[in-house]
Amino acid sequence: MRNIRNLKDPTVWTKWMHHHLRFLLIIIILLSLFATAQVTAELTKVSCSSGGSTTMTCDCNNYDQPMVLPFLHGDVSLVEIRHCPDLTVESNCLGDTIGLRKVTFTQVGKLVLRQSALSVPRYASNKALIVEFEQTNIKLIESHAITGNIEEISFVGGRIDEMKPFGFTTTKNSAILLKMDGVTIQHIESQAFKKFAVEQMSIANCQFLSDVPTRAFYELEVLNELSLRGNHFHQEVHSHALSFKLVSKLSLSENQFVAVDGEWLEAQIRDAITLRGNDFGATSEIAFRSLTVHRSYQLSERLELRFHNNTLRSSRPGADPKANDDEPGTQAQPLRFDERFALSIRELRYDNPWSCDQLDRNVEPPLPKAEFFRVHSDQLMFQPPGQQSDRQQQQQAPPLMPLRLLISDQCREQSYMAYIVAGSVLLGLLLLLLILGICWRIVQRRRRRKLDVVQPEPRTYKETQIVYQIENAGLLKTDL
Repeated sequence: MRNIRNLKDPTVWTKWMHHHLRFLLIIIILLSLFATAQVTAELTKVSCSSGGSTTMTCDCNNYDQPMVLPFLHGDVSLVEIRHCPDLTVESNCLGDTIGLRKVTFTQVGKLVLRQSALSVPRYASNKALIVEFEQTNIKLIESHAITGNIEEISFVGGRIDEMKPFGFTTTKNSAILLKMDGVTIQHIESQAFKKFAVEQMSIANCQFLSDVPTRAFYELEVLNELSLRGNHFHQEVHSHALSFKLVSKLSLSENQFVAVDGEWLEAQIRDAITLRGNDFGATSEIAFRSLTVHRSYQLSERLELRFHNNTLRSSRPGADPKANDDEPGTQAQPLRFDERFALSIRELRYDNPWSCDQLDRNVEPPLPKAEFFRVHSDQLMFQPPGQQSDRQQQQQAPPLMPLRLLISDQCREQSYMAYIVAGSVLLGLLLLLLILGICWRIVQRRRRRKLDVVQPEPRTYKETQIVYQIENAGLLKTDL
């Protein structure tokens, strides 16, 4: 009876189900791990040969099947891996080599780099490692896949589908080169490049197809030059996506962005900085506020920041970066820069209409309220009124006009203060002239009245004089 009661008790069935489900889950995990290990074990190993030299060549001969790189050992200075349509590099493949200097991947597809795949011990007999990828399509770079005593790493052509956090790190005090040229980058995660120093970093002619997340490049030091040239960012670059502790020389030229969010570029500059010919797309007013002067800069003159021939579109917070935001409410916003820079602005093109509401009409002539617009009004270029619709129809850039001329032309009819002051002055002058004229007439009339009273008429005066003379002569005296 007790067993029957236990079978009818729902809590007993619940405990039984939980116990067996856990057991089944463990079995499934073990089977998946076994299957993965079996698949890896069944992968065909690439044939590698040295030919009696210290150069190891691993050639897949374009066999269209998944292959795996074998574990290499011995005295090897150069490893060449080429013509592999589908290749996996397992962990510590290079750990047993001696004197390894360079590893090259040429025309490799669906490359998977497992954790510590290209890792060499720092204190081993190996020299600093140079890693090159030429026309290689990388399917996955796992965390800490490229690490250790790395001196140079370059990607030329090809693509990177996915790069996990800490995908590239180095224990070397200072690597020499990190280069990416003509690479299509599908997705990189936050902190993919983190905490390493490099002499030179160059990213040129690359296509970033997805968002660049916050801290994708994080706490890096570029001791010589950081160059971003001719890149196309198809999605938004998030705030603090490119974060550098130190950059000696920074150069951004001919890059095209859809949108840069917040303080997307953070760097402390020591020697020089130039941003030239870039189209930043939807841009926040604080986009360049995190560019600062490094504390080691000791010259008396301020460090010059050259911001030349760039284009941007001021956007509202939270607006869709891909939308062509031509709403009247979206006004051009001034950019903010560190005051320790000597800012040089030349032909900064705003893809926003100028609004006369941004003028301070308490001064004459009216001036922009923002100091950035006042100081650089000759170099800030805007579209004349009514050109936005023409641009959409013709798909060509309209003529641009400097802000100073645009204010005098577009905002002239709306500046009533000058007319009021000029009219008041003219009216005052007219009233003053009228009063002076009236006063002059009154004075003239008073003078004429005084002359009429004092001076008698000629005839009366003569008759009086004759009578007076006769009296004096006694001619009128008679003896009665």
